[in-house]
Amino acid sequence: MIFDMNIKLEGIDEEFLEDFDELIEDTRVEYFLINPNNIDELKKSQELCREYIRFKYTTPTELRELRDENCVAIKIKDISELDLIEDMPIVIDSDKLSDELIDSINKTNTRGVVIDAKESDTKLPNFAYSISHKSLKSWSKKGITDIDYNQLALQSDYPDYSYEELIDVHLKEISDLTFRAEQIIASSGTRTLLKTFGLL
Repeated sequence: MIFDMNIKLEGIDEEFLEDFDELIEDTRVEYFLINPNNIDELKKSQELCREYIRFKYTTPTELRELRDENCVAIKIKDISELDLIEDMPIVIDSDKLSDELIDSINKTNTRGVVIDAKESDTKLPNFAYSISHKSLKSWSKKGITDIDYNQLALQSDYPDYSYEELIDVHLKEISDLTFRAEQIIASSGTRTLLKTFGLL
């Protein structure tokens, strides 16, 4: 089972949804996380999640009061938002992380996920690291081998990359770098995400 940490709304069109069940069966991707950036994207994400249980979404901090039961995390942008989040996991883009924010997160029991995670981000023991096609290039062989494989998560960034590329290229590259079986990497990271998001 695979939990895709980032599918873009523009990729979820009628053709995608027509083949949705087949895609899940063929790829073993069973959960798809949408990360909306504004209220219009949030409303569309909520509609999709109500119709398809395999979609989940994050909510930007400023829209957190509008979230429903399909929201699995709050997406923050800077340290000022951290104190606004109670009893929810957080998601943050790698390029929004700072040493100050990392220190503040580590002083709490906050759990979450770094999107587009780089090797330099691995200072958050309660977080999973979602590695994209692009961010994988920032990892050294030693860096990705040393990280607990339970903390490794995957993101497709579909439609920028296909799900065939996620499985046949991206996951295989991580497997080759870590000397760990593809199935172990996928299932272990997914189990961590499911626990983090309260889905397990």
